[in-house]
Amino acid sequence: MIQEYEEKELKKKSIDELTHLFMDIINKQNFILIEGIEYLIEENYEHFKKNMTFVIETTTEVQVKKVFESKIFTSKLMFSKADRLKLFNKINDIKNIAEYMANRMLVYRIIFPDNEFKLRVSRILESLKFISNDLATSVNLVGTDLKKAHDICEEIKEERRKMRKLEFQLIQRLYHYDMDYLSRTFLYLKDMVGDIMMLADHIKNFSEYIQFLAVKYLIFK
Repeated sequence: MIQEYEEKELKKKSIDELTHLFMDIINKQNFILIEGIEYLIEENYEHFKKNMTFVIETTTEVQVKKVFESKIFTSKLMFSKADRLKLFNKINDIKNIAEYMANRMLVYRIIFPDNEFKLRVSRILESLKFISNDLATSVNLVGTDLKKAHDICEEIKEERRKMRKLEFQLIQRLYHYDMDYLSRTFLYLKDMVGDIMMLADHIKNFSEYIQFLAVKYLIFK
């Protein structure tokens, strides 16, 4: 699903190129995670498990991370090494959250209570795709167009606010179903929505950090 890279090939890349590549790999893994949840909504458990397992087991990004870390301390950058390293680590945190989500979702096979709940989860996943893609674009613009990166991050924050409304609608609907609040189904769905929003929160917080970098390094006209 995701291309493997030779260490020799990676060492030829600049810090910016490695950062972009790392972000693109993590963004693709995000979409595999989201696709997996969509398979769960469709009750396609075989493909759901395949996608979740891939997110957990894939290590393509580790190759890029090792080469990045070997170069960061000797390179000359527009940003301070500390800021660049923090940016890279925030990308890596997305992978950690996605892996955590995938592990939790494989614990129990769920059946959604009705089509309306499925539809609402699908809507929140569309928003997650949107902000994940926008974050990847923003990160790739950090080295070339800070003003545009800043503006894209504002769009991420606005979409995130819309997701919060969808989240509360889902949770409210969940609490009105005729089921035991300690049942595995209830807890699974509640945790699933919470985990989706945890990933969205990290993307939103990451976008605010990019805006901080933009203000720090760019004088707006």
